[in-house]
Amino acid sequence: MSTFPLLPPPGPDGREALEFDLGVLAYPPVAAGGYWRIRWTEDGRRKDTTASNRQEAIDKASGIVERLSAGVPTARGRAKGVALIEHYLDPVRRPARGRRWSERHREEQTAYCTRFVCPVIDEVDMSRLTRAHFQRILDAAATASVADHLRRCLSAMVRAGLDEGLLLARQDVLRGVHWAGGDQNDPEGFEETGRFVEEAEIPTTVGVHDLAKAAAARSGVWWRELQILLVAYSGVRWGEMVGLTSDRVDLDRRRILIDRQVVEGRHGLRLGPPKSRRRRTTMYPSRTPGGVDLGALVAQRIAEVERCPEASTPSGLLFPSPQGYWARRSNFARNLFHPAAAVAGWPRVASGRFCWTFHSLRHVFATWALSQPGARLEDVSKLLGHSTVRVTQDLYVSPDGDLYERFYRATR
Repeated sequence: MSTFPLLPPPGPDGREALEFDLGVLAYPPVAAGGYWRIRWTEDGRRKDTTASNRQEAIDKASGIVERLSAGVPTARGRAKGVALIEHYLDPVRRPARGRRWSERHREEQTAYCTRFVCPVIDEVDMSRLTRAHFQRILDAAATASVADHLRRCLSAMVRAGLDEGLLLARQDVLRGVHWAGGDQNDPEGFEETGRFVEEAEIPTTVGVHDLAKAAAARSGVWWRELQILLVAYSGVRWGEMVGLTSDRVDLDRRRILIDRQVVEGRHGLRLGPPKSRRRRTTMYPSRTPGGVDLGALVAQRIAEVERCPEASTPSGLLFPSPQGYWARRSNFARNLFHPAAAVAGWPRVASGRFCWTFHSLRHVFATWALSQPGARLEDVSKLLGHSTVRVTQDLYVSPDGDLYERFYRATR
């Protein structure tokens, strides 16, 4: 259905109006320097608004037609950007996927909107939002990981705005909007982005064991070595490791049940379901590639915890904070991980940040598991808790490498 003006019929006062679909009319000003007036009928009532020039009148009239065609109240076109943010964060709204947000996801989205989105579009008319506004929002991200999550937030927000009629499809506010700045290395990037993990991003066996020894030496606590090695050779995520208790470990079969994680919200720490609410079981080897008897260390730590349950709160916690409770990621990084990485001689990028992060230890497990004889991609994907096998493949299986190997074998 066209929204462009047709042949101008005469208006009620003799002025020639621009006529749009659905009876929307735009009348030129009565006198030079005056305002254009747009008129239409909605819900049986005549409504009107003004525009300062011809092009603005055409844009406003076209937007009114688009909203009327979609059955959306035209008043939403006069809302400010804050209305889009409030609608997106509205707990009553049902997201496009049909599943309610978890408390953690809602806190994350609120934090992104408060920090990045509100300062840019809060007071901007919805009809005046452009790609430039959304590019400014994305440019404020300091790292690639933050930019990736922020881009997803903006995409979901725009979809919600289109469904509600706050935004119009012709505004196309996200086309060509990409993050193109900052340091590509994100030391706090604990989530997979689907980008292939290069070999240089995976800590070496020596690097892992040196870090583990340095962590134990710096803290004066022997099981800090176990903490690093178990993460590196079981693939548990940060929150899963923080909430791990002795009753979740099967010593005989070297299995770890992952059915919860510690979530860091704006109001403190709490227990929540694992990522994507997927309960899984992962495993660890009896000995690490560096020759450490990992099975014996796990058994020693569990015996210690169960012998003195009052030493950790919550009861049975394997890797508590110095205060005996759930550890905070920022405190752990500042007080233990980064100093231990420096002692271990972990490589750094030009900015001074470490090339490898805590999350890089998860890459160690993934690549080690995939290298085992007879290992199947789908099995390793389940151990890692990925949503699909495709995620595991995209992260750890180089398409070029497979291509060259297949071609080499086929042409021998």
